[in-house]
Parts: sequence; structure tokens; C-alpha cells
Amino acid sequence: MSKTGRNDPCPCNSGKKYKQCCQRRDEAHTANQRPETTSPQKNLQAALAHHQAGRLPQASAIYQQILQVTPSHPDALHFSGLIAHQAGKNEVAIELIKKALSFRSDDPDAHYNLGIVLQEQGKLDEAASSYRMALTLYPDYADAHNNLGNVLKDQGKQDEAIASYRRALTFNPDYADTHNNLGNIFQEHGKLNEAIISYRRALALKPDYADAHNNLGNVLQEQGLLDEAVASYRRALALKPDYVDAHYNLGNVLQKQGKLDEAVASYRKVLAFKPDYAEAHKNLGNVFQEQGQLDKAVESYHQTIKLDPKNESAAHLIAALTAKTPERAPSQYIEKLFDGYANKFDTHLVQDLEYKIPSELVTLLKQSMELPSKAWDVLDLGCGTGLVGMEISPYARQLVGVDLSTKMLARARARNVYHRLDHSDLLPMMRGEETSGYDVIVAADVFVYLGMLDEIVAEIKRLLRVGGYFMFSVEALDALPSGATGLENKAEYKLNQSGRYAHSASYLEKLASDNGFSSLSMISTPVRLEDGLPIPAWAAVWKS
Repeated sequence: MSKTGRNDPCPCNSGKKYKQCCQRRDEAHTANQRPETTSPQKNLQAALAHHQAGRLPQASAIYQQILQVTPSHPDALHFSGLIAHQAGKNEVAIELIKKALSFRSDDPDAHYNLGIVLQEQGKLDEAASSYRMALTLYPDYADAHNNLGNVLKDQGKQDEAIASYRRALTFNPDYADTHNNLGNIFQEHGKLNEAIISYRRALALKPDYADAHNNLGNVLQEQGLLDEAVASYRRALALKPDYVDAHYNLGNVLQKQGKLDEAVASYRKVLAFKPDYAEAHKNLGNVFQEQGQLDKAVESYHQTIKLDPKNESAAHLIAALTAKTPERAPSQYIEKLFDGYANKFDTHLVQDLEYKIPSELVTLLKQSMELPSKAWDVLDLGCGTGLVGMEISPYARQLVGVDLSTKMLARARARNVYHRLDHSDLLPMMRGEETSGYDVIVAADVFVYLGMLDEIVAEIKRLLRVGGYFMFSVEALDALPSGATGLENKAEYKLNQSGRYAHSASYLEKLASDNGFSSLSMISTPVRLEDGLPIPAWAAVWKS
């Protein structure tokens, strides 16, 4: 049997080089062994050769032979634990590795491998302790620093995770996995440029790293660089044709590019590899809806719900396409929609779709009165990225925003015009506010995700001071002016195929009357473009 070289794969099948793994232990073992222990060492080397080659039954048999002679043999116990882990028997693996450590507690590799098993079981605190023990014994153990970073990330300790990854790179600057992991944590925190740098470093070190190509594609997609994202996904798929996530992500980008047939093909590939991928069924339904194939869209949404009964987004879209009108869109649907839209929201909505509602509402109010400087307490319902906040802030003493999307709130926070931002659905947040706490409440393009407005309008009335103002917009169920013939016979609100609600002018008038508001102004205006055509809306200002 040939001797394992320093740069050869470690015989323990860890995936690391021998010099980075078991060489330390083997050298220490050889230095300390007595002549009569040569035979167990040869047996161990034979077992490791089988282990490295993937011949786990043969390796296990020899480890057991060693343990029959020497029940306290730490290496045989340790590597038997690794085989149990590879067989999915994690409890057995933990027991064996801990037993190995009871006989040789200063083995950093055993602590490290115990950490891996505990991490897979979701025992993150124990895994972190094992990795830290490995690092106490071997401070420049790059793999342990990297894995500790992964645990800290999963625990939500992002700054500590980044520090751990950086320590791993201090000891091994060419560690592609750590560069990739660092990119992931930067991406999650919206540091997209830093993420791109990390992914590109990983790929410079390991050009055939399919995961890094896919992850780079995700960041490029978030930045709106869709052609580059497509290229990254295609490189990932060239390396790994059955890469389900890359097919799925490619489908998402192709849909955004309007290449709907290609998007359908990508989603179908996803489902060929993973038929139970609920989100792929839902996104396929979205493409069918864009293509006007509504029956196929509904079928895909039903399949989504079959696989994921709690998928409220799919249920909402089925309602939209089958002429049903629930009282509101699910919070899950709204949050996911806008988390995915946040990075391009302002550019797409304002520049591409000609959205002007925030400025139009403030202009309407200006027509009714002279606006004071920094005098009002203002509540911005569904504040999004803060477009309304930018318009109303010159008149606000205190500006509070609330939204369901954390990513939209992050954008709003970056504008530095809000004194407080709450991550919440509207009514729960409002119920926690003091009566008569606001001078102005704004709901710009928010009620398109609520059908029945009775409860929220009553709550707005409670929160407004006497003489306070409520400014809002809704998509118009009727394009007729207030008081037109036959208006009272129309529905109060309707869920459109777009998944958004439209409201009638008569319903709005009833709400104002029932809640003691006087209508100062109400105009018909286009809220945005859709498929190049203006969507009619009502923009209104009421006084309490």
C-alpha cells in the first residue's frame, strides 16, 4: 500500500488534503507508538484506505477488529463514528466520536467532526462548542473557522460569522468555500457589491464551482443585471446540468426579461428533476397567467397548494383568476411580493410605470390648505421604500412608517426621513397606537391589497386628531365620477386578475360618511401603467 502524500486527499474521506487533516494525528501517533503496536497501526492504515475509496463495509469491519483488541482505540472509534455519520446514523456517530474524545481529548479533528454531526442535527450551540474546542487545540484550523462561521450565521450572529469567515481566510486565503459563504452573508444583508467580490474570488480559485456561479447569478439578478445573471446560471448548469436551483433561478430571470417560453422550459426542467417543488409550480402558473393561459395557470396554482397547503399566495391567485373576491390579500403574498420587488421598486415603478401618486396626494392636500413646516405627526401606511415619506417629510414633526416587507423597510430607512419604522401588518400596528395620535395618515397605493376597508378606515378615524387629514389612493372599480347614474348598483370592491383590488367611488363615499369624514377632494387619475395602458385610480383627501 502506497504512503499517503501531504497533498493527497486525506484517507479519512473528509474531502481535505492529508496535510490539513489527519497528518498531524498520524505523525503524533507514529512518534509515540511502541514496536508492539505496529500491527494495529497497519490495520488502521488498511481501514483508512478502504474508507478513502468508499468501501465503507470493509473499512468498518477492520475498525471493529481493532476495537475488539483495543476497545479504547481513539482513531478506530473516531473513524467508526464518521462511517456512522456517512450512513445517516448521527446518534451513533455522536456516541462513537464522544467516546473517542474521552480517550484522547486533544484531537482537534475529532472535535471538528463532532461539530459537523451536531450541526447537521441542528444542535447549533453544541456544534459551536465543538468547533471552538477544535480551534483551541489548533488555532489555525481554517475548516473549523469556516464551519463555525456557518453555525453563527444560522444562529443570526452575522457579525461574528463574518469575523469567523475572515479568520478562516487568514489561515487559508485560497479557501473557495469560505469566499462563497462570505458572499452569501453579504447578499442576505443587501451588501451586493461585497457579495459579488466574494463570489468572484471563489470562482477565480475554483472556476468549476457551480454553487458560486448560481449565487453570483442571484446577486446580479437583484442588481437588475439580468443578462449577466442568465450567463452565470447557464455556467452553473453547464457544470451541473441537474442543478435544480439554477434552473429555477434561470426561469425567474427569463420571466423578468419577458422570455416567457424559455421561462416555461426552465420551470419544466425544475419539475422534471423535482416534481414536488411547490414554488416552481407557482412561478410556472405566473408565466401562464402572463401568457393569457389562465386555465393552465389555475392548474399550476392548484398543484402548488396540493404540495404546500399553507401557500396562501397561490390561493390568492386562484381567487383572482376565478372571479372570487376575498376580503384581503394574504400577508404572506404581500410580504413575498415586495421583498422580491424592493431592489428595483423605485426605478421600475416611477420611471417605467410612471407612478406619481405620492406627489399627487400631497398636491391635492396643498389645494385645500397651506401646508405647515415640520408641524404634523404623520403615519405612512404601507410605506414601502419611502416614496411618500420623501414627499411629506418637509411638513412632518414626526414621521412613522409601517410595512410588511423587511426589504422595503430597509430602503425606507436608508432615506433617513422616518423617525420610526415598524415591520407589521397594518391593523395590528395601528391598534397599538394611541387614540388621536396623528395629524395626517397616508395610504398610497396600499388598499390595492385590501378589499374590505371598513375596519381599517374606522381605525384611521380613531388615530386622527380632530381636523386631521387622511390621504389615500385606490384602483378605480368604476372610471365614473362620484355621483354618476347607476353607481350604487356596482360592487363595493373586486379582486382583479392582477391580484390587486379595485374599489368603487360609492363605497369610498359610504366609508367617509359612516366614519365622520368630509371629502375635501377626490379625483380620477392613472395610478400606473400596465402593459402600456394606464390603470385608473381614485386619489382622495378626507378631513376628520
